[in-house]
Amino acid sequence: MPKRAFIASIIKVTGNVNADIGIGTRIPLKKILTWNQETKVFVSARCVRRCIRERLMEKGFSIDPLQLIGTEATQQLGDVGDPIEYVDDDLFGYLVPENVPRRRDSPIKVSHLISLKHTEIKPEFAARFPREFLKEFKSGYPAPFEIELAEWLGRLEVIVSNRIGRFSLDELGKELVSKHQDKLEEKEKLYYLSNKERSRRLKAFLEVLLWEGWCFPRGAQSPSVPEFHYAVIALSKHITPIFSYVTIDEDGKLLRSIMGGIEKLYGALIDHLFVLDYRASKFEALTRKDNTLEVNESGELNATKISEIIGKICDYIILESR
Repeated sequence: MPKRAFIASIIKVTGNVNADIGIGTRIPLKKILTWNQETKVFVSARCVRRCIRERLMEKGFSIDPLQLIGTEATQQLGDVGDPIEYVDDDLFGYLVPENVPRRRDSPIKVSHLISLKHTEIKPEFAARFPREFLKEFKSGYPAPFEIELAEWLGRLEVIVSNRIGRFSLDELGKELVSKHQDKLEEKEKLYYLSNKERSRRLKAFLEVLLWEGWCFPRGAQSPSVPEFHYAVIALSKHITPIFSYVTIDEDGKLLRSIMGGIEKLYGALIDHLFVLDYRASKFEALTRKDNTLEVNESGELNATKISEIIGKICDYIILESR
């Protein structure tokens, strides 16, 4: 059975980091109105993937540069679609509109980063004024605008499957198989990168997601970086929808009473569970025993321990799946 990692991260976001389409002179936040009339702001999954792409590039990986597709009159940017050369084509999938469209379904699913509670939004007045402090400047009327700002805790939901570095002939096409035959191993009508390369790619992704973070594409207030508060990681051969059990109380702390539902409902399905508390620098590692989850390690969360946990996830997803 396929092995997966289910990751729920509680992240603090400040400012306007992924603005919606402008309304007049206002730059609004992306937001949704819930069934009970609460306003919840969010950062789109596309934005999160873009941020992670940039961090992977900084780590030395090649990123799909995109290409112009279509007729000259209607050309637009589209995927190159080479998951052996470009790590984001492997991790996040692609669609190449050939005569027979060639596509790869993403082995890593990333949700919107949505606030967990109703979010108060404050508009901030701003304007572009003449720069009178310069000796030579252009005079004119100020150009006013408004920026919507908020500070909130949101949950990012990620599912990682063991299809990283594993491809079918339909995903690659004969041309790519021939081009990269020295990098691929064929087994049971599937093509694999080496376990070392597959683990390297997953490790880099998890380092960004669980440890290093990223820079949002825009920041209207304070540093435009996420602040990690909590992360819960479940390793399982089954679909285990743990995300709704990872939430916070009124003080912004992980709601342990709700977390107990994970063990009651999914303890028999989860092989390993990790709970990371970044703010308190603590962690818990649980392992399934006799269809229940038992704590087998807990203590201080530091750089060495996060690296060790990332290594265990990579071993479970990649090395133990073949």
